[in-house]
Amino acid sequence: MAQLKMFWINDKKVELLPLPEGYSFSTYKTEEDKAAWVECCKNGLVGDDTKPEFFDDCIAGDEHCNPYTDCFFLDYNGEHVGTITAINQDGVGDMHMVGMKTEFRGKGLGKYLNNMCIYKLANEGVHHIYLTTDEWRKGAVKSYLTSGFLPVQYEMGMEERWQKVLEEYKIDSVDMLYEDCTLYKKIYREGLAKRVKIGVVGARRGQTMLNYCKTGFNCDVVAICDNAPDFLSKAKEKYGEDGITYYDNFDEFIKHDMDGVVLANFANEHAPLAIKAMKEGKHVLSEVLPCQHLKEAVELIEAVEETGKIYAYAENYCYMPAPREMRIQYKEGNLGKFEYGEGEYIHNCEPGWHGYTNCDPNHWRNTMSAFYYCTHSLGPLVHITGLRPVKVSGFEIPFNDRMYRMGAYAGAMAVEMVTLENGAVVKSVHGVGPARNSVWYSVYGSKGRLESAREDAENGGVGKLYGNLDKNEGDNTFEAKEINTDDSLTKLAEESGHGGSDFYTMYHFIQAIKGNRNAEIVDVYEAMDMFLPGHFGYLSAMNNNQSYDIPDLRNKEEREKWRNDTTCTVKEKAGDMYIPSYSKGNPEIPEEVYETLKKKLEQ
Repeated sequence: MAQLKMFWINDKKVELLPLPEGYSFSTYKTEEDKAAWVECCKNGLVGDDTKPEFFDDCIAGDEHCNPYTDCFFLDYNGEHVGTITAINQDGVGDMHMVGMKTEFRGKGLGKYLNNMCIYKLANEGVHHIYLTTDEWRKGAVKSYLTSGFLPVQYEMGMEERWQKVLEEYKIDSVDMLYEDCTLYKKIYREGLAKRVKIGVVGARRGQTMLNYCKTGFNCDVVAICDNAPDFLSKAKEKYGEDGITYYDNFDEFIKHDMDGVVLANFANEHAPLAIKAMKEGKHVLSEVLPCQHLKEAVELIEAVEETGKIYAYAENYCYMPAPREMRIQYKEGNLGKFEYGEGEYIHNCEPGWHGYTNCDPNHWRNTMSAFYYCTHSLGPLVHITGLRPVKVSGFEIPFNDRMYRMGAYAGAMAVEMVTLENGAVVKSVHGVGPARNSVWYSVYGSKGRLESAREDAENGGVGKLYGNLDKNEGDNTFEAKEINTDDSLTKLAEESGHGGSDFYTMYHFIQAIKGNRNAEIVDVYEAMDMFLPGHFGYLSAMNNNQSYDIPDLRNKEEREKWRNDTTCTVKEKAGDMYIPSYSKGNPEIPEEVYETLKKKLEQ
């Protein structure tokens, strides 16, 4: 788990505190001081078997550090009993290796070490001083807070960890900073922290979000809406009615007092409800897909811009361990310039399809095209790179016997070849009608390749990531290794669905509502970057695979071309712009197929 980070901002005059009788400060002078330094650091900073020579690596080996001026000892009657090192790293202070001998701990002496470091660095004109520490170093953490150090929001989970620290110390509140030293906000101890109120639409798929609210950070579910009586009844049994109001009507539900709404209803119905929710003053987390056609896309974007509310697209595959770490590696420059990527979401849905569709030939799952769910395969590649898709060619795998048996009208799979704004190309493969499953991602850059594990290799799938990267372009080292994909939220996410990724979509949504600008949400524009290649990829497949330009709906002028475009595979939404679910025309599926599925459902 990442360490806590704290900053002291140099915006005030600092004076040296008078020391208690018998105590004084000295600096490092001779080789003999190395052994004393190790003894001072044996309370968690170094092991009991650490040799004095470790000082050379830790202190003297730092290019910014002069041990004779930067390494201080707190002395008692001439004996070194505590130590601290104050390093000026080109205008930023580093409070380093703060240690105290065991018999001198618990005497309040830490504040004198802190004060000496702050005094020295502040008078050298540093902008701020940073330190890293751990929750278990309770006395040290409390002394840092007392000395004016503030918590830093630099990684997800930090606010919640600090709320627990403040609760333990009964400190009501403290300012928290971003890494650029600007104010994040005032945070409160756990018992006083404001809880975000969430409502969920869709009591079946929405259970993931409901479970998060029951066990997650600083949020509560206060309302549940579903127009299916059975699902609503089961939700009442599972979640109870204490503090939760149940609705079977969205228009009544949306009037409830809540901060955010999760849309986990039918995938072809999200956009209208999202627009209604934002216009009622609610933030929105929308499940896949963001919209059904271009007209809805334009209306959704404009609702976000007009209301100023948070819209987060819950493309959970972006947050699976391997693609999540791929994004970090790419942003840190380890992959180099992005050149090519592949994403697969291939799912043999035959075993459970009849349960998902209730054997209804007009269910959205049966009428969707093979290109419909492209955001599970393409979305992570877009999110990893942050690059906008600008052109697509689509290819459809033919309708097969499996799709016939499922009662679904589309091709078995779809392929999009997508050009990104930097000229890189990505391949997206997805569908519900193949014989086997695959969730897999691979990205190539100027420094090498990152790739998730293959499911058939039985080595962890998207839970594992392999890297074959050069330190510098042209090194050509060809050294593959497994890369750790854990972060500070991994343990908390373990019980959540889709490899823990469902946890992350909710977590970041809640963080965004709480005002954390580091929250990693997929906003409405990025959601369209994930959706539009599938839409235009299908048009391409219907027109001899010709290439289609992908509009940038961030551009208001570009939106006007599509404002009234309702082209889609749902008749009641498309009107006279209706297109078939299969590029060669909807296949004939007799009623007997659905009757057979109904019998299977009853078993």
